[in-house]
Amino acid sequence: MFRIRPPQGEAGQMALELRPHQQEALTAITGAFAKGERRVTAVSACGTGKTLTAVATARHIAPTGRVLVAVPTLELLTQTIGRWREGGRAGLMVGLSSLSQTASGLPRRTARMVKRPADLADILADQDGSATVFVTYGSLPGLQQAHHSGRLPAWDLIVVDEAHRTCISTQEGWGAIHDDRAIPARRRLYMTATPRIFTAGLWDGAPTATMDRRDIFGPHVYRLGMAEAIERGLLADYQVVMPVVGDKQLHAILTRKPHLDPHNGGLRAAALQVAVLRAITDYDLQRVLVFHNRVAAAEAFSQDLPDTAVQLKRPDLQAFWVDGTQNADERRSHLSAFQNADGCTVLSNVRVLAEGIDIPAIDSVVFAGARNSAVEAIQNIGRALRPVPGSGKKATLVLPVYLPDGQVTEQALHDSQFEGIYTILQALRAHDDHFLDHIAVPRRSHRPGGGGSRRSAHYNRAERALQVALALDLEITLPATGSWRDGLASATRYHHDHQHLDVPYAFLDNIGFALGEWISNQRLRHLAGRLPSKHAEALDALGMLWSTPAHTFSRILDHARAYAAVHGHLAAPTDATQAGHPIGTWLAECRRKDNADTLPKDQAEQLTALDRWWNPGWPLTWRRAYAHAKAHIEDGGSRDVAGSFTTPDGFKLGQWLSRQRNHFDMLLVEQAQMLIDIGITPNVDSIHPEAFRTERGRDFRRGLVAASCYLAREGHLDVPRQHTETDWIGPFRLGSWIDHIRRTLNELTDEERAALDILRMAWDSAEAAAER
Repeated sequence: MFRIRPPQGEAGQMALELRPHQQEALTAITGAFAKGERRVTAVSACGTGKTLTAVATARHIAPTGRVLVAVPTLELLTQTIGRWREGGRAGLMVGLSSLSQTASGLPRRTARMVKRPADLADILADQDGSATVFVTYGSLPGLQQAHHSGRLPAWDLIVVDEAHRTCISTQEGWGAIHDDRAIPARRRLYMTATPRIFTAGLWDGAPTATMDRRDIFGPHVYRLGMAEAIERGLLADYQVVMPVVGDKQLHAILTRKPHLDPHNGGLRAAALQVAVLRAITDYDLQRVLVFHNRVAAAEAFSQDLPDTAVQLKRPDLQAFWVDGTQNADERRSHLSAFQNADGCTVLSNVRVLAEGIDIPAIDSVVFAGARNSAVEAIQNIGRALRPVPGSGKKATLVLPVYLPDGQVTEQALHDSQFEGIYTILQALRAHDDHFLDHIAVPRRSHRPGGGGSRRSAHYNRAERALQVALALDLEITLPATGSWRDGLASATRYHHDHQHLDVPYAFLDNIGFALGEWISNQRLRHLAGRLPSKHAEALDALGMLWSTPAHTFSRILDHARAYAAVHGHLAAPTDATQAGHPIGTWLAECRRKDNADTLPKDQAEQLTALDRWWNPGWPLTWRRAYAHAKAHIEDGGSRDVAGSFTTPDGFKLGQWLSRQRNHFDMLLVEQAQMLIDIGITPNVDSIHPEAFRTERGRDFRRGLVAASCYLAREGHLDVPRQHTETDWIGPFRLGSWIDHIRRTLNELTDEERAALDILRMAWDSAEAAAER
């Protein structure tokens, strides 16, 4: 049993309360130590509060003992000291590094800063209670000497932060943190968001201290990957956007390697700035972090961006940059300005913020250059995923891979410097955290002297930004996949609408959620045994298909049936979808096979059973328009609508009906009958335009009008002899007129007979009655 001290921090400050995932990690860590493990590793995604978990572990393992916390950088050292105080760690705190007390920015009551290991030993010699020492990996040699001289006893606990940085030989520099002979400790806790596990051929000269070495790093007792953290709502959901360039000449310039085309550097600079400004506007971004590979690039970008923003009507934007050549005060000043500025602010940096340093409220990350390290890339991605409580924000990641209009994203990425980052993002979406342990972003070769210095490197100022802006747009290439709750809500809506969960992979719901991809990820997690049982049960309740359904005819026919139920036909345009399935292209292929007599007879019959005219002898557009008219009339709408009438979904029904009535003679027999079936009959003057010229013609026209009215109402012209129609003149004995026409057929002109044929005249009453 571990003794639990009251969680009091400095000056009686209460310790911060652990969130559920941090409590899970603490339980796993302390449980492993209780079973006798002396070294354990906990993996938790960037931004999920590893530091507070470490503080809680120290409170359980060494409440009054001595704890050593090792970190890679000076910035992280001072930040970590503050986080441990906030987390409730009491007692003496000392920082061992090259920072003076003044340079650290920390008051002595928070922590004493020393540069010499001997001074640290003196301070600890006079300390009886708990003591927590913070050290950079760069200061380990001095600490090692103090242990060797016997001036420092063994530590009760060593917390190795950003532990992936110690994947080097135990006999080299930072690797000394693993060695009990160099720096003795009773227990070691390794913490990282990005465990490094090396395999043959991945890195020449792989280190001996790789994180799958249990004898060095101990067992991995807890794991919370970035994908799971997003799903649990601990990190923000994200989308990836890339610029789309409509101008072919500009696209060629932007995708050409800079050293092969130095004269167009200004256009490339403008394109990056326009992409950032477009993302800011389109997605309402407030805090944007830009990662550069060169100091001069970050400086030039930040100095130039506000001018470009003014040209594009964003005068309120501010921009700063931080890099390793600045002193600590200068960096702190820029970081503070970035955090506290009003309105939209952009911060460019070169490796200063890649690891550990907390900057809250980032809602976008821009990769101005490729990341050569998978670990660095994941750390950078994590910057944008730390949510502001209650914001429900979606992080936006911008990759300046300039896509030509109409090109598939994968094609553009294949030879791009950002291919590795995109691979990582896809792995995150597939919850393949173990893949991320092994991944390496391909390293690009650099020419001798290519490192460049702040003084010698030259970066073009942006030029022709307005013209670039007109040719550049943004495209979401990886939409959001959200938390488990978001996914289940989307799946529930889909099931309610379609009564199944046969969701195609590329399907996005009406709010842009990537449900198809999310469903696929749940299948993969279920197959791997990593889907919680309560999640599986919730999906089972919706009829989850745990195996991806095969693309059989009967399966797609079910979606076609659903389409016909909604639209009243199978004359779907090629881009039509049903529940996300490409029903339009499938039907087009079925029609192609049917026309070539290669569609199996039973399949054609099944399609015909759904829609007799699924493959008509007339344009599909006419079939779709007819469905609009039929639905309108069946819903109680008038057949005699004005020419300007438009249906609620935007179809110009009035114009279409007018064309049909005035061109009835141009329709096929089947089309004419379909219109008659819904009470649409021809305009009499269009089928017998000469009727007004003579008295006989006028009398005949009156008969046609009466016949047309009867036809629209009854659907045929087998009129009883006694039947009378009433028009504006008065009663008209239509039955007698039809009987007379039949008896005097030979006296009709060709035009009169053609007009009656168009009205589907029943020339033989007995045959007409039999047909009915």
